[in-house]
Amino acid sequence: MSDWNRTVTNPIVWLASLIVISTILLIGASVFGIDKGVLTGMAKPDFARGLITYLFAIVTIGVALALILWVLAGPDPTDANDARFQRGKEILGLLMGVFGTIVGFYFGAESSKPPSPNLEISTLDVDPKLPQSGSTITLRAVVRGGTPPYKVGVAQGNDNLELNDLAGDGGWVSKQVKLRDVKPGESPTIRMSVQDATGKRSDQAAPINVALPP
Repeated sequence: MSDWNRTVTNPIVWLASLIVISTILLIGASVFGIDKGVLTGMAKPDFARGLITYLFAIVTIGVALALILWVLAGPDPTDANDARFQRGKEILGLLMGVFGTIVGFYFGAESSKPPSPNLEISTLDVDPKLPQSGSTITLRAVVRGGTPPYKVGVAQGNDNLELNDLAGDGGWVSKQVKLRDVKPGESPTIRMSVQDATGKRSDQAAPINVALPP
């Protein structure tokens, strides 16, 4: 077999090429705006710790399985094969040490976090206080507790409420809502719902005093 064929069929060359190609694809996806959040999420400590722990777990388990298969279904023992197996065990021992440190730090950091206070929405402030039927009002509130960022949704009465907006810095929410036409004797209600990054949800409602035409 020629040197070129040995190089092409070498699994180390294939693995290195796969890593390089994957890195180029991730960078290209981030540059062209089609990244699904991997590179941008690495800026968040929680996401980065979880991703690194997951990758080390996969690699460590893969090396351990490869050594087990080598012992159970590999070639007959020879001095050369025994030397390769010993080098594989040394690599596995190194990975186990690093993996144990990462797992200990990851779960230690998670357990040391103080519990987040309950997610709450302040009383809704409606401006103007006596809006006209069919006019646009400004709804203000403050979100406290939970884990930001907060998704916010507003609806009138029993309308479908979708969490499509994000709260501002400090949990401040200011939204403009167009009221439906109100019939005489009807007491409309405006609803606000907030969901934090962990999926916790809180709701708040306020009656709207509408100034009806004479």
